[in-house]
Amino acid sequence: MRNNCARALLMFFALVLLHITANGAGKTIYVHLLDGDDATANGSYGHPFKSWRVALRHVSSGDTIVAKNGDYRKAGQEAKWGALDLALTLADQLEDGEPHPAQSARPDAVGIYRYDPKNPLTIRAETKHGVILDHIRFHLASGIVIDGFDLFPNPYYTDSAGQKLNRRRNGIHGDSVYEPDDAYNHVKTNDPPGRYTAAWYDRGLWTSYITVRNCKVHYECPPGGCTPSYDPLQDDDRLYLIKFNQSHHITIEDNDLFDGKNYQRKPAIDLPCSEDIIVRRNLIHNSHRGVVSKGGGKRVLIEANIFLDNSGAAFSGGSTDPNLFIDGRYGDPCSFAFYESYDMTARDNLVVSTRPGERPLEPISIWSAKNAVVVNNTFVGIGERGVLLIRPGNEVDSPAKGCGRSVRLTLTDNLTLKNNIFILSGVVDETMLYQITGKGVTTVGFQHADNTFFNGGHDVPLGGLADPNREPGFSKDDPKLVGGSGSNYATWMDTVKPRNNSSLRGRGVRYSRKE
Repeated sequence: MRNNCARALLMFFALVLLHITANGAGKTIYVHLLDGDDATANGSYGHPFKSWRVALRHVSSGDTIVAKNGDYRKAGQEAKWGALDLALTLADQLEDGEPHPAQSARPDAVGIYRYDPKNPLTIRAETKHGVILDHIRFHLASGIVIDGFDLFPNPYYTDSAGQKLNRRRNGIHGDSVYEPDDAYNHVKTNDPPGRYTAAWYDRGLWTSYITVRNCKVHYECPPGGCTPSYDPLQDDDRLYLIKFNQSHHITIEDNDLFDGKNYQRKPAIDLPCSEDIIVRRNLIHNSHRGVVSKGGGKRVLIEANIFLDNSGAAFSGGSTDPNLFIDGRYGDPCSFAFYESYDMTARDNLVVSTRPGERPLEPISIWSAKNAVVVNNTFVGIGERGVLLIRPGNEVDSPAKGCGRSVRLTLTDNLTLKNNIFILSGVVDETMLYQITGKGVTTVGFQHADNTFFNGGHDVPLGGLADPNREPGFSKDDPKLVGGSGSNYATWMDTVKPRNNSSLRGRGVRYSRKE
């Protein structure tokens, strides 16, 4: 009897496991914006769909859309040069077969492309970087993995009259702002535009649980080409390579981000008003700033990235205009964050400058942060403008309409800077390494210890916000790293491994090659 019960119980669990496996596997369908045919397609490899929108009607949580290799920009303006836009809401004119979630708020506040975060929809290229797109956009979308695309945002397309059609296009853009495209950045109060209800602040509606991995994101050259006379820092058509605004649970990993310099000095990755973010193992090069968390962003992890030959700070802060700030209290135009950034951690990153005369500014830029942790990073070829600069948040002090007080943020609280290696550029003499700027800006709880400042055998400058020479565990010894240069993520990380005779193990990047 016991044996029969045991066999029955075992069979029951086997059936449950089989059911879970079958449900978790999902189905795979194919799309090809150049060679597909929506009229005859069935989603198979031989008969792929032709448009993203049609393909998306045939998937649900746990499924996969595979884009067959090709340069989808050739699909032209009608197809937005191959763009993948996951931006429809219940307020749009939906077609048969499209997702129709329950209306939990205003129709324009409910996105239709929302999948189970534990069983996400995957959209990937057939082979890594085998599919070229203009851009990807998320609006009120959730539970999606993007894998392996080559994103080439081109802000220079023009119509027959010469008017630009794609200006200031980001490579990847995610948001939850409920206003039309032509009204972005025109909010004049912290209350939502059009007197929206508290749905504006409902994180359950936001763009969330998005993963972007194994992609290349880089700007196209202007029509005249990237000639010696072209200066990307004078190019006002470019903005961000990746931006997520008013979003949460975003992962950006194992990407190659480059050629992102622009006139407005925007970062490669911008994360205003966003929470629970992971940015890891990305190679970010030939851009201006690296990763920016601002606007009250919370719990941002910047880990094991390489910042190579950028012209601005690697991380972490920026200044947010309250007119655009999201996380306030409905009905209170003066509601604003006390800090630009909360609980940011930057660890195991490599920051390198190899270009004489084009050193980055201070590699660590903190704009009114609370509980920021900067540990076990390695910085090479930097220091001419110091290594750390603390600045005010909402620097221009522009309160929202109806608010009569200052909302400038002047306090940085509980900043930790430990176990980092700074290999200075060799011309650092009287530059204070820890700096603070801005009227009334203060810092409390600045914890700094066990950092190495190698200045080619020379002394390290004195003074500043704090004197690094006097911090516990200070060292100016050669860290004895492997050195040299790299050609990709792995080989650059190899350059900062400690040699066997290094006495400073435990400082700088703690690197282990990703299998």
